[in-house]
Amino acid sequence: METTAAAAPPEKIELTPQQRRQLAAAKAWWQEGEQALEFLAERARQEARLAQIRTLLNDLRAAQPEGVMEKLAQLLRLVRVLSANRALNRTLLTQTFAAALNDLLNGPDPLPERLTRFLQTQRVGAQTASQLLYAAFPDRFPLVSPATGAVLCPTRAQRRAARRIAAARYAAPENTPPSALSLLADFTLYEAARAALNVASFLEVNAILWHARTMPTRRPRAAAAAAAVVRETPGEYTAPVPVPPEATERDLLALVEGRIAAQGFTFPALTVRDYYVALKTKPFVILAGLSGTGKTRLTELFADALTENLSAQYRLLPVRPDWADSTALLGYHNLLADEYVSTPFLDLLVEAARPENGERAYFVCLDEMNLARVEHYFADVLSAMETRTRTIPLHAGRMVQIPRNLFLTGSVNVDEATHPFSKKVLDRANTLEFTDVRLGCLTDGMGARRVALPEIAPPERQRLFLRSRVRDVRDAQERLAALDPAYPGQALGALSSLNDLLATRGMHFGYRVRDEALMYVANAFDAEGQGLLDSRPETNLAIALDLQIVQKALPRLSGTQEALEKLLIALEAWAGDAYPRTGEKLARMRRRAGEEGIVTFYEP
Repeated sequence: METTAAAAPPEKIELTPQQRRQLAAAKAWWQEGEQALEFLAERARQEARLAQIRTLLNDLRAAQPEGVMEKLAQLLRLVRVLSANRALNRTLLTQTFAAALNDLLNGPDPLPERLTRFLQTQRVGAQTASQLLYAAFPDRFPLVSPATGAVLCPTRAQRRAARRIAAARYAAPENTPPSALSLLADFTLYEAARAALNVASFLEVNAILWHARTMPTRRPRAAAAAAAVVRETPGEYTAPVPVPPEATERDLLALVEGRIAAQGFTFPALTVRDYYVALKTKPFVILAGLSGTGKTRLTELFADALTENLSAQYRLLPVRPDWADSTALLGYHNLLADEYVSTPFLDLLVEAARPENGERAYFVCLDEMNLARVEHYFADVLSAMETRTRTIPLHAGRMVQIPRNLFLTGSVNVDEATHPFSKKVLDRANTLEFTDVRLGCLTDGMGARRVALPEIAPPERQRLFLRSRVRDVRDAQERLAALDPAYPGQALGALSSLNDLLATRGMHFGYRVRDEALMYVANAFDAEGQGLLDSRPETNLAIALDLQIVQKALPRLSGTQEALEKLLIALEAWAGDAYPRTGEKLARMRRRAGEEGIVTFYEP
């Protein structure tokens, strides 16, 4: 099995303690002090205006040529209100500008290339580009302006670092014009401010920075000088505000579990954490079990808890029984129109693969995944996931990549209308079961809402989730050995002895399953060595191994009772007290085999 070396965590701007205190004080003054009511009213007005702009942008994409200018004029009027910008005037009411705007917001090329082309449009500058990107995607792009930039007041060293980081983060070519690279560097600086402020949207960043200019506690400074001068030492505020400590994975898990519980959903113990670690290890998970137990809902709740942006970063795709090839997912080339017909799945792949979205997590749920044969419609994706480049050829040399920030989940119900999974599919996924139903446990989530959850902004949640992953076997062994030199051997010994038993009936697994099981066990510990399934390291290791045996090895068991009964008894004895979940599952499989004569992992 090929493995890919772990990528170094992306560099990020480090704000000074003074800058952090300034931002925290500005946030407290605007959102929590005397201005709190005005803050709520202004945010409502801005959200309504941005909603109007998004509607106009959608209308503009679908408008006939004769209706483009009318929609564009309305759009420019609304965008102009967001920030003073004389360039947003009638001279932009041209088909050329409309095409350039559509390319900037929706084009397939990386952002630096789209931004470069847009800035070459007549009478268009970096502020206009920032204003339009912010208007379309306020959760992704900041509203860059001299006034708010002066409040942030980056040092020269931070500006140099921002250009270097932006060039790497956005994969900017060497010939990227200085105007485009400077704007990308500004995006990086404002992202650092958003992380320090711990807010979800650049709408709040812009409001905090804008109103910080009028804070009464701020040292007086001429507005013109503030907008024009970049100083090494930012101005200070009179009352220092403590900087919150960095969030950990345990904080993130507590937040995710709390937000899911607050929606009124109760899952069996460790289900959410197991799903979290499984996605970190291999971004393909199968949720199987009884209909109506919340399998599909879990995928949505989990994505919402991490991103708070379901419309852009989550897709629910119901699988149809007539899916016989990959066209339902990857589209096809229309010979009559000589154009490639895309799909929601393909659109999300393209969006997730953009360099500027590298630290955003995207989620897809294939609902009722086995209504059609998975090996037919999903084969290209399964194969690409195992290659180094992770690319799928489409048509006429066009390729699409499965980015590492895309996470796939399939919900499964097993009955007479569905198809079984092959070992090719099972080897590439973790299979989580949903069979534990407790009808007497009823909650409306009110208790969960009363629990204080960690405060982590959605961008930081996603970065924490994406950066914490162990990506190959070597890193997994190093993480486990750092905790205890005996841990790697202990995990490999358990997997090896299990495989020896399975081999007696030809049910053993290969290197892929071994490697991914070891990575799961390592991912069950955070970078500081804290257990994510249990706070006790030894117990955490045992639980992780137990879950992996159930989720990676036992789904392979299928056949007649006569052929497999001795193997089931031997496996149940092997599990003993060390792996209780494995033993309980094997007991249920053996009991059902005695009733029906067939051994199967899935329980209807």
